[in-house]
Amino acid sequence: MIFSCSSTNSVGCTFLDWSIHFITGQSRFYNIKQGWQPLSGNPVTVTNAHGHNKNHPGGFERTKYAINQLLQLPQDKLTSVYPHPLHLDTVASNLGISITEIWLPSNQKSISQYRTADYNQLLSYVATQSQVIFLGGDDDLNMYHQIIRSTDRMPLNNAPAESIAEMHDSLDRAFFSDSIKSWDIQALTDIWDIRERKALQSNLTSSNFAMEKLQVDFSFPHYWLDCRSWWFDGIDMIQDIVTWLELRVDPDRFQEWIVIYYSWQKIQARNLRFQWSYQHIVDCIVNNWSYAIDLTFDEEIIIQHCLIYQHNLNLKTWQLEKFPDNTQKLHKLLESNTHTV
Repeated sequence: MIFSCSSTNSVGCTFLDWSIHFITGQSRFYNIKQGWQPLSGNPVTVTNAHGHNKNHPGGFERTKYAINQLLQLPQDKLTSVYPHPLHLDTVASNLGISITEIWLPSNQKSISQYRTADYNQLLSYVATQSQVIFLGGDDDLNMYHQIIRSTDRMPLNNAPAESIAEMHDSLDRAFFSDSIKSWDIQALTDIWDIRERKALQSNLTSSNFAMEKLQVDFSFPHYWLDCRSWWFDGIDMIQDIVTWLELRVDPDRFQEWIVIYYSWQKIQARNLRFQWSYQHIVDCIVNNWSYAIDLTFDEEIIIQHCLIYQHNLNLKTWQLEKFPDNTQKLHKLLESNTHTV
């Protein structure tokens, strides 16, 4: 039997894929590149669940190949695939678009349309060969999606990244090269200048510029699961999914799984804290309300961005390497925004 987990963004399919195998008592997992191997006893790492070596093809053609490999196996064995939309660089290459011109609006539209069509073809095909579980409900989680949780692949080329900083830099140079050059010419290269330049970007999610919301055609048979239900109501949801798959929960494995689930859940909660609080932080700064903060550089960029675009305000940040520890201290630095946005 084959089952598939998929989503338009990274919201927990790897952990879901592993969980189904684990709590149904599987001891081995079939990877189409490496064959049968022991199933991980705990896939959770510091930032994700990538200790599970899932089958993770991108796009229709690779997904079709992966499914066909799994169909060669005895169908009394449980196997799975986690297909995802095509990467930007793959689509650009298929369309004959240079990576250096990926930021152009006309190219973004072409890339978005191509990815959407390919992904819907992928889902339609997968549903004919497997039981499909779709993780959705993440449309309003932009701040969560800002967090890069894996360096397995660079955003715009098929190579691992040395660091998350390298991934951010790659996206920055691909989508905002003109503004980088402009600020470099003016010698605006200090950390407070870089923060302001990035805050002025009209769309902070640079990795999603050519990834407008994919319009998924849900006419195929599937089990739809809101990602937030998976993050915080997973103990009930996983049992329901296993029942839907007509499989059986192993009671001993399930007790082990609950402990692992809570450790994975903590990662999601940590990644969501800023999503839950950023608007309140902005409101506190504008209204001179007191709220303790300890922001990362990327979070500071978002706060300054919201002040500029929501309130036409900016901050006096010259020589300010890190934001202070309370929103009232930032209120004292407010000034009118002078940039054209």
